[in-house]
Amino acid sequence: MNLGLPFAVTAILLASWAPANAQSAAPPTCLNVSNIQRSETPDDRTIIFHMRDGKVWRNRLKTVCPMLRTSPFTQVLRSGDLMCANQQTIQVTQTGSTCMLGDFTPVISER
Repeated sequence: MNLGLPFAVTAILLASWAPANAQSAAPPTCLNVSNIQRSETPDDRTIIFHMRDGKVWRNRLKTVCPMLRTSPFTQVLRSGDLMCANQQTIQVTQTGSTCMLGDFTPVISER
């Protein structure tokens, strides 16, 4: 009786499961608010953060945030000076609406 095949199949299944599981456990991207030089809001769902070190990050909010494009916003911080993806909200000054941050993605400069 050959027991090698079931063990090989189990090992392959475990190997394919581990990377996917490890990826979901990655910590969220967080920005230190004291390092934000300026921000722009090209539409009611996107915030572009320009950092003091020259890096640029885009955040696509979970949903449309009415009047974000035309009104200032404030960050609602939970972790000291860190603003973390998918964990925190912003508040639109003009309407008082709160909107959940989405993922941060780096913006590659086209120089």
